[in-house]
Amino acid sequence: MNNGNNGYGQQNGYNQYNNGYGQQQNGYNQYNNGYGQQQNGYNQYNNGYGQQQNGYNQYNNGYGQQQNGYNQYNNGYGQQQNGYNQYNNGYGQQQSGYYDQSMAGSRAYGQASISLAEYSKKVYAWLGGGLSITFVIGFILMTVLTNNPTVIDAFLPVFFGACVVEIVLVFALGFFIRKLSYTASKVCFLVYSVVNGITLAPALVLAGGKDAVFALAATAILFISFSIYGIVTKRDLTKLGPILTIGLIVLILYSVIAMIFRMDSLSLVVSIVGILIFIGFTAYDTRKIRSGYEYYSRDEEMLKKASVNTALELYLDFINLFLYILRLMAASKR
Repeated sequence: MNNGNNGYGQQNGYNQYNNGYGQQQNGYNQYNNGYGQQQNGYNQYNNGYGQQQNGYNQYNNGYGQQQNGYNQYNNGYGQQQNGYNQYNNGYGQQQSGYYDQSMAGSRAYGQASISLAEYSKKVYAWLGGGLSITFVIGFILMTVLTNNPTVIDAFLPVFFGACVVEIVLVFALGFFIRKLSYTASKVCFLVYSVVNGITLAPALVLAGGKDAVFALAATAILFISFSIYGIVTKRDLTKLGPILTIGLIVLILYSVIAMIFRMDSLSLVVSIVGILIFIGFTAYDTRKIRSGYEYYSRDEEMLKKASVNTALELYLDFINLFLYILRLMAASKR
């Protein structure tokens, strides 16, 4: 025990040091600073280029491999397989790991099917597609209703029906995302985009074409700016969630009370507060793209559905931001 060998091999030793080129086997608390191998070791350190196998609490800072290890750290370029509570900060792979820790919590099995960049593209593709459908339908209906006032009465039942469908679809996507198939999630999102275009039309009619276009441009600038902020910032935005939610609830309650009692004097303040809240939600929900990806990255089906659900959250941020900007423009003219 406590043997030192500066030559070429040590075997069956405890607290062994090998600074040469040989091998260490069946050793405890072993250090290998050379180019050889360590096998069946506990609390092993390998700073060279060799391999570690079947080790516990292993550290590998080199270029080799770690397999079947517990609480493994791999900061190099190799691979980790069948590990528990694994961290991989390099360029290798993690496969078949249980209780992988990430920003969002623990998730399970297999290897990520797509990269974070590809997942983000899917989210923004759904977002862009949904917004395009909504505003194309909204502006078409605005033109029809503006040029043909007589069809407004016939449009009202369609409007209220669309409002009901909206609520049902948001509820389904928000609370039953795990039970819905990916195809059902896509259909719900696309139908919601169409329905929301119908419910948006009256607001566009009241605002007028020029103000609606100006508000859309202003919304796009604010949304893109704070979405980029949500991506690049190193601040922890998770604490914003409860604050923004409480602020939104208070804002909705106040808006209902103001509508009932015709309290129009503070509409300008309400509009500004609404804009600030949904700017915050834009940054917050953008930041959730990464955490959602990390949480579902080992579950391909849920990862696809999560891309739709995340797009819906950002979609709602954009639409509400747009509506509060329209409301601010109307209030400033009074």
